[in-house]
Amino acid sequence: WADVIVVQRNLVGPVLTAIERWQARGKPVLVDFDDAYHLIPPSNPAYGYWRLGRPLVLEGPPPPPIYPPPLEQFRGGLRLVDGATVPSRRLAADYRDLTRIELVPNYLDLAVYRDVPRPEREGIVIGWGGSLSHVESFKGSGLLPALRRVCQARPQVRVVINGGDRRIFDQLPLPSHQKVLRPWVRFQDWPRELAGYDIGLAPLHGAYDQRRSWIKVLEYMVMQVPWVASEGAPYQDLRDFGLLVPNSARAWERALLEVIDHLEDYRARARGEAYRFALSQGVDENVGRIVAAYERLMARSRQRVLST
Repeated sequence: WADVIVVQRNLVGPVLTAIERWQARGKPVLVDFDDAYHLIPPSNPAYGYWRLGRPLVLEGPPPPPIYPPPLEQFRGGLRLVDGATVPSRRLAADYRDLTRIELVPNYLDLAVYRDVPRPEREGIVIGWGGSLSHVESFKGSGLLPALRRVCQARPQVRVVINGGDRRIFDQLPLPSHQKVLRPWVRFQDWPRELAGYDIGLAPLHGAYDQRRSWIKVLEYMVMQVPWVASEGAPYQDLRDFGLLVPNSARAWERALLEVIDHLEDYRARARGEAYRFALSQGVDENVGRIVAAYERLMARSRQRVLST
């Protein structure tokens, strides 16, 4: 019944066979992905899977290695599908020689972020949350020593790390009463965590991070949270709505102290044009753009069918 089939990232193993089966029946098959698997650093737990073919297992003996490694299969899968959608211009440029690519930003499911209560708290919370792929972002950006200086200068500040990555938490050079580690939560519960932030962080470092999407900063904006982020490709389009800083400890320190010391001004700014822009980036509000991207990619599929 489908007009188009979209595969989410995993162009590996039986997925490739399924793509061929559906294409043989005249179905256009697209892939959507948002990670630079070819640039994953070794500190990322997924490195062994994508680059070395080590299966991801939580318990029990590991199965045999995957061959060819998933990254090699992924590249082959890109040549097989009728096109791809990605949320990063740099990621699109990396893979444009393998398939036709359309830029589709990561949009927000606005309903999840509406009417979220703000918790009562003392002091100022600087927050960040994410997956297990951001260790290099903190280490290479200069943010870690900056947070140490900021927390020494402003003892009312606490740093909250959401997502359970103890590697980041343990490297924070802060006393125990100024840093908090919180576990991963379901998507539906994530906005409640964001609502507890006074300032949001978005550090970047290295080529892998330069292919990320804008979603982290966009979430701060829809929750009306002032933010500070690394200068870089992912957040350039949002630079008018927060603070972008070069990657140095001094630059991060100055920016964070500026927001802390003028927090009410930055909150007012976050409730204004930044919030209105975020509301314009809902997935329902932009479904027409997504469909248009699919239609452009499907046109290539029709050409393929006519030529076979």
